[in-house]
Amino acid sequence: MVPDPAPPGDSTFDAIGAAKELDDLLGDATDSASSGAEDGEYVARLESDIEELNALIAKKDVELARANERADQAHAEIEAASTRIGNASGKELEQRTRKLLESFLPVVDDIDRAIAAAKNHAEHADVVTGMELVRRSLLAKLGTFGVAHVPALGETFDPRRHEAIALVPVTDPAQDGRVIDVMREGYAIGEDTLRPAGVAVGKRAG
Repeated sequence: MVPDPAPPGDSTFDAIGAAKELDDLLGDATDSASSGAEDGEYVARLESDIEELNALIAKKDVELARANERADQAHAEIEAASTRIGNASGKELEQRTRKLLESFLPVVDDIDRAIAAAKNHAEHADVVTGMELVRRSLLAKLGTFGVAHVPALGETFDPRRHEAIALVPVTDPAQDGRVIDVMREGYAIGEDTLRPAGVAVGKRAG
């Protein structure tokens, strides 16, 4: 049968594995052609598997559309925010601006996940291109407020810029204390961290 849908939070759909399952079932159906009753059973199973595949692909399409919609809304809200905070001043302005800008980062995260999901499907290449344009546009808009992405992969762990989500055993001394995976991208405003990157840090035994 087709693999169960991915658990919540996992946006990767194994289309290759699912296609192999269907290919195996097709082979089984051909080998069993001697029995009319078995033929009917295999056909029913294949139809059921195809329906499940179509449902999973449709679900991914919906997730991509929602991420795109959220990005469009974020653009509009950022524009509106510029007006709302225009009358604030000093520390109040800084605090309100930081809080507002930080609230848009999950939208960027959603777009990143949608892009990762779409890249697993060759037929979604145009969707990937469109979503990457949306992502760059949104980051450019945030950049007008001084927000910048802070690369973390391969960097030495810094608690001011990184949040350690996991420790991963490593044998290479060069990876000890370094970021070896990024679960959530980090962003800064100037020299100040807006949101630390969520990372996995290498830990050498002994």
